Amino acid sequence: MTSLTPTCTECQKPFKITEDEAAFINKISPQIGGAKLQIPLPENCPGCRLRARMVHRNEDKFHSAKSFVSGKPLISLYDNDSPYKICAHEEWWNDTWDAADYGQDFDFSRSFFEQFHDLDLKIPRVSVVQLNNENSPYSSGTAYCKNCYLINCSENSEDCYYGKLIQNSRNIVDSDYVYDSELLYGCFNVTNCYSSKYLLYSQNCQDCYFSDNLRGCRNCFLCCNLVNKEFCFMNEQLSKEAYEQKVKEFLGAKSRVENAKKLLTQMRRKRIHKAANVVNCENSTGDFLSNCQNCQDCYETNDSQDCRYVVVGVNIKDVYDCNNMYLKPELNYQVMATIGTYNVIFSLYIFNSQEVMYSAFCFNSKNLFGCVGLRNKQYCIFNKQYTKEEYEALVPRLIQHMQAWGEWGKFIPAKYVEFPYNDTVAHDYLPLSKEQALGKGYKWKDLDPREFKPQTYPVPDEINSVNDEILQQVLACESCKKNYRIIPQELKQIKTMNLAIPHHCPDCRHQERMTFKNPRTLWERACMKCSLPMHSTFSPDRPEHVYCEKCYLQAIY
Repeated sequence: MTSLTPTCTECQKPFKITEDEAAFINKISPQIGGAKLQIPLPENCPGCRLRARMVHRNEDKFHSAKSFVSGKPLISLYDNDSPYKICAHEEWWNDTWDAADYGQDFDFSRSFFEQFHDLDLKIPRVSVVQLNNENSPYSSGTAYCKNCYLINCSENSEDCYYGKLIQNSRNIVDSDYVYDSELLYGCFNVTNCYSSKYLLYSQNCQDCYFSDNLRGCRNCFLCCNLVNKEFCFMNEQLSKEAYEQKVKEFLGAKSRVENAKKLLTQMRRKRIHKAANVVNCENSTGDFLSNCQNCQDCYETNDSQDCRYVVVGVNIKDVYDCNNMYLKPELNYQVMATIGTYNVIFSLYIFNSQEVMYSAFCFNSKNLFGCVGLRNKQYCIFNKQYTKEEYEALVPRLIQHMQAWGEWGKFIPAKYVEFPYNDTVAHDYLPLSKEQALGKGYKWKDLDPREFKPQTYPVPDEINSVNDEILQQVLACESCKKNYRIIPQELKQIKTMNLAIPHHCPDCRHQERMTFKNPRTLWERACMKCSLPMHSTFSPDRPEHVYCEKCYLQAIY
């Protein structure tokens, strides 16, 4: 077949269904009991399909709640208004309950999604997703972390505060996409860096400040596109003494730090940018890709092959329309948040499982349809146990029922999403106003006026004038006016690095860092050096100098 260009039923914009996508959907359509149960081609564009999954994921909005099991207070991704039965991690994983006890027959007079939602509300749900952390209660999607606070999607890190995707790192504050690094502040997308501040898109650097796209540099300040340099200021080579004198002019006070940040913004606009952050890839398009083969329209994906429309993937194969996929998932379609899965479709949070359809929060299981919270099960429908023969006879009937109700091939509808839209990761990447979110059927959480008290404490401009008194004060964000506090570990690192007390809340600081990241969208445009066509995450109307990879490497190296 040739590519199709239907109109998205949600955003009303045309989108493409490519030949490989149609072939993949045909390939992954289930065959049960000798019958092939064809999944229809998508009716919505890739962006709207991504939104439909991401509204089920809250990564960093924490609430106070109580365990429905013990009544003890919990730090939770779900607030007290949530209809879910929330419990502590250890309560969910103990052997005193079995999700199979909630098994139920399917009612062919009702819709599948309505019954699946009813089952979902009956099953206990863990308050925060964590694994083997120590003293890190305010974290989500984290594993093997110690003494961390308000971080998410991070592993094997210690003494880290306010950040996302911090891997194998120590003493990281207000930073995102940090790998194998130590003693950083205000950094974004750095690898193997040490003792650096406001450093972006850089590798193997030490003692670098307010700089972008450095490789193997030391003691560089307000620099861009440098390789193996030392004692450079605004890309000019200086002596050690002259460099140190220049640096003193930009540190130690809010006014000086803000000036340095403004200069960095100006330099970033003028520097040469590569069309996309794609390294060691073959026939692949997207951004933040490494060691990939045949991956199209993929983002934040590495060591993967034969994928399309993936956002965040590690070592995946034959995966389409999925996000947050880790550790060798294969043959997955319209799925969010898995580890080690095979042949899974239209599901959420499935771990080390196979042959799963329309299910959520299931572990070490196979042959599931419409199940929630199961562990070590096989041949279950709506959490009820069947024989292999019964399962293979009933599943085709269920799919035919879903087809008759217009449900088969669609993701869980918006009206069954329990997170407020503005608590979800969808809002981070695909923001909507309250009116837009409600118009699409999502929930919305209004701001709590108790979190917006006026600030009465005057924060000194000079960091040397700040003492521990600030730890007892309630500050108000200069952008959104929301209250926030400075924690002792944060103050210690700010003073050690001779920076300035932040005048914005953690959420606004994170949003500022996310402006360093291009949207997850590809445009066709020409290289501004050689004029050859290329795909880029920089839209053609952007002012930056954007080169193809060949021209970029020639210019930088």
